[in-house]
Amino acid sequence: VVPSQVDPVQAAMLKINPLTAWRLLHGYVDLKTGDWVIQNAANSAAGRAVIQIAHALGYKTVNVVRREELIDELRADGGDLILIDSENLRDEVKNATGGAPIHLGLNAVGGESALRLMNCLAASGTLVTFGAMSLQPLKIPNGLLIFKDLRFRGIWINKWYDNATPAERMAAFNPIFEMAGRGLLQTKVEKSYPLNEIKAAVEHAAHAQRRGKIIFEFGTR
Repeated sequence: VVPSQVDPVQAAMLKINPLTAWRLLHGYVDLKTGDWVIQNAANSAAGRAVIQIAHALGYKTVNVVRREELIDELRADGGDLILIDSENLRDEVKNATGGAPIHLGLNAVGGESALRLMNCLAASGTLVTFGAMSLQPLKIPNGLLIFKDLRFRGIWINKWYDNATPAERMAAFNPIFEMAGRGLLQTKVEKSYPLNEIKAAVEHAAHAQRRGKIIFEFGTR
């Protein structure tokens, strides 16, 4: 049961991106307060959830995006570092973090972007893939396996949910509910539509430069 203090609109969106973000931060590397995490597609709904959850838990995030206009926006969400994806990413990350080791990378893009994340990881670091926005496969140089012993994992949250026990599900949902209820975890909504405007809603949802979710309203709240 969703606690009453959680806004119903927010509650309707917790099962996918916020739950994915929680599992990304808790399923692969034992993070401690002050540890760094790096992710691409940081402006996606899942990326923003990672930023907010990590910020609430005391983890630091390196957030890689393609557009400069996103920097202030993601910083306001709680992102510690927001960097533009480029061939110099590894050096920029090293300089900005003071050379701090990064043991967890979160990949939603694939291709060259994922490779640049790999190059930022510390020895024995883990790259978790949960999306493939570029439609390009991972490129894993032999040296990153031989000399850095990187680990590669993947997650599809629907499969995790189906396989999880009720106790495992609630161990993830309870802190998510608590954060959402306190306003620490919020998914942006660009516009809501009544069901009789489904065509307009679908067309709006297809826009590449949306800044939030498109949702349907069922009656009055």
